[in-house]
Amino acid sequence: MAQLKKYAFDTEFAPDGAIVREARGRLTPEQIEAARADAYEHGRQDSVAQAERQAAAALEALSNAAAAILTRLDGESRAMRQEAAHIALVAARKIAGEALDAFGIERAAAAIEAAMDTLRHHPRLIVKLSPDAAQSLQPRIAAMSETHAYAGAILVRAEPGMDAGEICIDWSDGIIAISPEDAAERIRGLIETALAKP
Repeated sequence: MAQLKKYAFDTEFAPDGAIVREARGRLTPEQIEAARADAYEHGRQDSVAQAERQAAAALEALSNAAAAILTRLDGESRAMRQEAAHIALVAARKIAGEALDAFGIERAAAAIEAAMDTLRHHPRLIVKLSPDAAQSLQPRIAAMSETHAYAGAILVRAEPGMDAGEICIDWSDGIIAISPEDAAERIRGLIETALAKP
């Protein structure tokens, strides 16, 4: 029996004897190893590039999420500061109102006394107060004008529209007016200015 020979995939011939395909030279084990190593390196580089792209996309998503959280926290912080300032202003007005009801006459007396010291040479002071304050302070004003050697006339007028702690001192060259509403408005303006700063 004839010995079988493995097909070596050499040159291929057509039935008419024409060469269909030339045989390629056989690859050596070194060439096969080099081709395998090259294919492995290409695959590894593709995997590394894909992993780097995925990591970059994940980092960008994290960055966007962090930016959104910081923006939200900044907005919430600003809203909380505004709310706290509003509550503080409401509480301050309430406390100031109670204090003016309790100590408004003393505040008015201190303002009148300071005006007497400062405006010593003016011939006349007109003091406008709430009716209750005018009635309570009339004797004290007379005593203060003697104590402070104020020689001019002090006219006290009860103004029905004025509240406790509100006072207006008028002299020939100007007016001093102390109003709780003006003070509250100035405080509100200061708070708004402070809140506008980052």
